Amino acid sequence: MPTSARSRVSAKPAAKKTAAAKTPAAAKKPAPAKTPAAAKKPAPAKKPVVAKKPVPAKTPAAIVPKEGPVGPKAAAVGSEAAYQRYLPLAQKIPASEVLSYRLDPVLAHHNAQLALAALSPHKDALKKALPLLDHSALFDVAELAQAVVFADLSVEGKVRSLGETRTLLTEASQLRALLLGMAETLASAGIFAAAAVDKIRAGRGPIDQASDCIELAALFGKTPLAMKEQRLVRTEHIERASELGTLLLGRLTPGGGRKKGTERPDAQEVAARDRLATLLWQRYRDVRRAGFYLWGDELDDRVPPLQSRQLPRTKKPAAPAPTPA
Repeated sequence: MPTSARSRVSAKPAAKKTAAAKTPAAAKKPAPAKTPAAAKKPAPAKKPVVAKKPVPAKTPAAIVPKEGPVGPKAAAVGSEAAYQRYLPLAQKIPASEVLSYRLDPVLAHHNAQLALAALSPHKDALKKALPLLDHSALFDVAELAQAVVFADLSVEGKVRSLGETRTLLTEASQLRALLLGMAETLASAGIFAAAAVDKIRAGRGPIDQASDCIELAALFGKTPLAMKEQRLVRTEHIERASELGTLLLGRLTPGGGRKKGTERPDAQEVAARDRLATLLWQRYRDVRRAGFYLWGDELDDRVPPLQSRQLPRTKKPAAPAPTPA
């Protein structure tokens, strides 16, 4: 083959190689390399930061006011607080020991007050002589009686004359103001415990107002020094406050209580009332034992039975001996 022909043949593949070499060089453009670089923009990373997260925080803040009314119910005072305190203890009583409910709870509460007023001056002597008794439960029996009153009202929902009840509440409010004002003054002087007075003041509503009258009368009654250090509160005020508070507890219906004749009593409320009454009967036995130790045959005159309606008897003076003839 001539030399010129060979050079032509060899020149053609060289041209092809050159074209092929240029093709991949042209394919490697910077545009595809920039695409992933452009994909890694900070915008997607900023989206969670830009999203306003205070919105979930506002949701619980809006719910908090709705839970406001629940707070006072948890902080119950007076007879309702006594009910909540003693119900767990009453529920531990075996079913075989629960007594049939035959109790006037207001009368029981009144007699418990009389019993504790008689026993309170002898606390130290009773602790030494009768160490096996539960003395904290013994001297708290009036509060247990309040729990029974509340439980009974929840079941029965007694309805009385509204006008007469308002008159009694007005008198109770005036007595409470007098006794509580003086109690605060005596607490600042160290004669009353400030915590006891603060607890009484915390009560609200008609039922707690009645309970306050009873608690204030008991506070003054068991602190003889309180009667010596002031002249505004007299004995008749204390007696009337105790009587009025006990009377009102029998007339007032607790919040949510069933009105008479509207529906059948709830079985759980009935069971709670029966168990609390049983617990009261059981603990009042120790009250009577303590009274018998102190006064023997004169027990009923000092510590009346739980359902006694008889007023304490006063001793008649002994008849003078006849003069000898």
